[in-house]
Amino acid sequence: MQEEITSDLDLPFPIVSDTQVLIACGYFDVTTGVDEFSIESMKAGLSLGRELQITHSLSRAPVYTVIANDLGLDCSQDSCTLPGPNEIADIDTAQLVELSDSLESTFVLVRERTMRNRAARLLKRWLKDPSYDESLRLERTEILFDSFMYSSVVAGAINDAGVGIPRCPLIVSEYLDRSFQRLRSSRQSSARVVFDFNRPADRDKVIKGTEMYLARISQGQEAVVQVFFDPITHESISIPYSSHEFGRKVS
Repeated sequence: MQEEITSDLDLPFPIVSDTQVLIACGYFDVTTGVDEFSIESMKAGLSLGRELQITHSLSRAPVYTVIANDLGLDCSQDSCTLPGPNEIADIDTAQLVELSDSLESTFVLVRERTMRNRAARLLKRWLKDPSYDESLRLERTEILFDSFMYSSVVAGAINDAGVGIPRCPLIVSEYLDRSFQRLRSSRQSSARVVFDFNRPADRDKVIKGTEMYLARISQGQEAVVQVFFDPITHESISIPYSSHEFGRKVS
């Protein structure tokens, strides 16, 4: 499984001992709770982290993130939330904690609603000053990102009250920004890689969000490996992306 993910990655830089690694796995919806995808992707992510640490003699163990989707699947222009736990402690992750404990690891739980709020603040600032992010442009009521990979990507929309409502790709971009900030906070100069386990059905939005992050915000040598994982067969497709591909100056 790990060999399937890491073979022929074709990253623009090698994974070496001081490379920092974050693995996002265990994703689940709060309305259904921890499910098969969450458990099996968590197992795969923890196993990948152990293998990377051994194979590349990482000086620091990979860190882990679990995303809890508390937004729901249907994002309208005005609302993108569902009734759910108000506090992060209310979300039951006991099965995932048990898995991580078995390998003497821990993870940070990130609520998707938090990432949406970050994206909403970014749009609020951009609407006041479009020069804040020149990769975005307004077309009627849509806020578009000028993509290299797609004709355009919808980053957000403006509702009747004139408020910018973020769409999924921008939320993904903000999540990746938070992930890389977490790695940079402990070591600025080394290369950084995020392995992100996702359902195949989410492929479109996470690839768009990955490009948005790498083209707009990335710093230094950074790469995102999107792992589209089947929890039943354990088959996966891993697609690497880096800031080198999207015209960012890499130091």
